[in-house]
Amino acid sequence: MLTQHPHTSRDVGTFYNRHTDVYDSALGGNIHVGYWDDEADDSPMRAATDRLTDLVTERLAPAEGQHLIDVGCGHGSTAARIAAHHAVRITGVSVSDYQVELANSRPQSADLPGRATFRLADAMELPFPDESFDGAYAIESLMHMKDKEAALGHIARVLRPGGRLVIAEHHLDGELDHPDADRTAEAHAFFKFALTTDLYRQLLREAGLEVVDHTDITENVRRSYDSMTRAWRDAARGDTDGEAAREWERAADLGAWYFALPQLRYGLLTAVRP
Repeated sequence: MLTQHPHTSRDVGTFYNRHTDVYDSALGGNIHVGYWDDEADDSPMRAATDRLTDLVTERLAPAEGQHLIDVGCGHGSTAARIAAHHAVRITGVSVSDYQVELANSRPQSADLPGRATFRLADAMELPFPDESFDGAYAIESLMHMKDKEAALGHIARVLRPGGRLVIAEHHLDGELDHPDADRTAEAHAFFKFALTTDLYRQLLREAGLEVVDHTDITENVRRSYDSMTRAWRDAARGDTDGEAAREWERAADLGAWYFALPQLRYGLLTAVRP
């Protein structure tokens, strides 16, 4: 089951053109949540967000010489970390021209085992031939896509047989009552996303991909949420433009409420193209 939303890929790109720097500040140089082993784990944010990248990479199991696609590459930090440790080629795509510019400006030493390149492209209309990639990953990006069926269909199409797709993302587990449903719709409209209730299992099967693993890591990522809320409030205090400051305050208020929803979960899901 999907929560519908009317926003376009251009809307998502515009949102991230504005919000990328705040996410980067909140999340230690990455723009996805961090992973902590337990409450006693005192890792700083950058180490925790790098660990989330590593968990995705472990499930992807990249082999030397493979070509991977980063679906919703952000500003390139995830691809850069993978390329620094694995002899693979990575093509990253984003609908934010600002993110693509940042990603392509990231220095890449010739001594690194892998390479990454980035381009402006919409995952719902991937501009690559069939069976172009050995693996794919999507970290907190599919939730922004209006036509998730099209996006997963394109990802399945460009994967070679045996190729893996690893998804790291939020989803909703359980029904929302009327007031919560209304506020959730407001949050989805503001943040330009909508969450599935099954973390894409049905759509992956319909796309011809076989789900081989799902791990719930909600409790391991929660610490990220307070940092994100603080970053929005800091942005509000530091922005001299009254309208912009109100936007950051609204982000903080909606985010703090949404992150506290008991139905909000975060999972790692791995699927394979047979």
